[in-house]
Amino acid sequence: MTVAAIPAPVTTRSQRRKWSERLFVAVLFIGLAARGGFSYPRGLNSTASNAATPGKASPMAFAHVAAPVEKEDGGYGRIATLVAIPALFVVMCRQTSKVLRRAEAPKHGHGNPDILPPVMTGLFLWVILMSGIQQGIVPVPGLEGKQNEFLPIVLTFIAGYGIIVLEEVTEIHKTATALILGVMIWAFIGTGVTMPSEEFETAVSDTLKDISEVVFFLLGALTVVELMDAHKGFDIITASIKATKKKELMVIIGVLTFLLSSVLNNLTVVIVMVSLLQKLVKEDDFRRKLGGLVVVASNAGGAWTPMGDITTTMLYIGGQVTTVRLLGNLLFPSIMCLVGTLGWELIQMKDGPFERPAASGAKEEAPVGQAFVFWGGLAGMIFVPVFSALTQCPAWSGMMLNLGMLALITSLLHEPNDDRFSLKGALSRIEVADALFFLGVLFAVGGLERVGILKALAEKLSEICPIDSLVAILLGFASAVVDNVPLVAASQGMYDLTQHPPDDALWNLITYCAATGGSLLVIGSAAGVAFMGMEKNVTFGWYVKAIGPAALMGYFFGVAGIMGQQAAGLAITSS
Repeated sequence: MTVAAIPAPVTTRSQRRKWSERLFVAVLFIGLAARGGFSYPRGLNSTASNAATPGKASPMAFAHVAAPVEKEDGGYGRIATLVAIPALFVVMCRQTSKVLRRAEAPKHGHGNPDILPPVMTGLFLWVILMSGIQQGIVPVPGLEGKQNEFLPIVLTFIAGYGIIVLEEVTEIHKTATALILGVMIWAFIGTGVTMPSEEFETAVSDTLKDISEVVFFLLGALTVVELMDAHKGFDIITASIKATKKKELMVIIGVLTFLLSSVLNNLTVVIVMVSLLQKLVKEDDFRRKLGGLVVVASNAGGAWTPMGDITTTMLYIGGQVTTVRLLGNLLFPSIMCLVGTLGWELIQMKDGPFERPAASGAKEEAPVGQAFVFWGGLAGMIFVPVFSALTQCPAWSGMMLNLGMLALITSLLHEPNDDRFSLKGALSRIEVADALFFLGVLFAVGGLERVGILKALAEKLSEICPIDSLVAILLGFASAVVDNVPLVAASQGMYDLTQHPPDDALWNLITYCAATGGSLLVIGSAAGVAFMGMEKNVTFGWYVKAIGPAALMGYFFGVAGIMGQQAAGLAITSS
């Protein structure tokens, strides 16, 4: 009786799998037939007179594309194409679910393979619904003009960020969500937004170029720090820090981070300081707390120098601020931001001794070249902005030069096959997932920038609030959610230099708010994202609860410092 009962369910599953595979193939071929192949014009007739102008597309090019032309395929080919991809996932998840159920892995027994099919089906239905809205098949009341093209992009971005925010609840790795989000944003742009094919390709290339510079910089910095750590270079600093109390150590770390970030890139400072904390503090909660404060202090320290933060550099190159006046106008507010943040934590925290990581029983001999590798790597990081200024090369190339020089030194100091100290060994130990998380998040934000959504957000804020100073403060809050680079670029286009000359009070406020507003959320700045990747137990929710109040206090302390300085007539202006 038992033997006779076995074949039926197996046959049923097999039949369902075959029909699912046939459905996938049919949908794929329908999509290709409707499109006439993989290469097709994106929403424009191939003979349309409003073809893209050759050359680099401006960030706002997509928002001002000429009037749409009649679509060749009515939109059905695009939908069929997007349907085919998630359909394949649905087919595959059935087999994956069955394999996982049979797998004998007690340590993963808490998993729930049964949730795979509904999750993949939900993703499939989301793509169908959003595509239907873009093509006008699914009507949404109240949408006018091209709003149906942009609404699915915004909704997908919000949904993706929501899943990243709820990582500790959903248990979905943030890197996986970020990668899917980044690609889906651009998939909806490419299939649903009316634009010339050449313009789309240029936009993707330009965005990927900008992101690649950040990712290569991150990989270079992580590897340099790994080589420094392999030579126990951080022991030099930890041995010199004699603090035994938590509050004392917090002040030291905050001030040190603030000073370093005025001459180093914020991303570099966070990587170095978090690595230092991992060698200095054993208690997870306290170490994460200090790491969060490092993010705030690094953003505050980078606000008052032209090379300390990318947005400050943008405004400096754009002529909105000048070096001497920037230092004079933003040093005090930046210090106030640090004071407000540390002051809040010092009041809230109970003081007491902190525990350092246990040292090994026998004192280990320092590796050959310990001090040389550590100080050489640190000096190389400090030299990166100088190298970029002298050679006009991007920052990532300076970091790669530093990595190459450090790898050359270590290869001469040690045996060629000793992976403990070699470049090969360091590359095998760094977290590539951190860089991929960067890639996904920045790719998604880059899509919003290219279609003009972020500029529209900035302009909407200006319409809602006619007070310029309040708009600048709100831009700081907005930079906690999306990348502050496009927001600053939008503000540069919103306000004219004839109305607000260089070093005007408004530019000082925008500079400060854009640089420090990203500290309000962990995903609001490159420094926060790097910290989130390096400390595995850091989540969006934890940062909001543990660091958010202190960051908010510091933010408003700095704003009060700027306004008080201006009210007292102490601000340095060009007039």
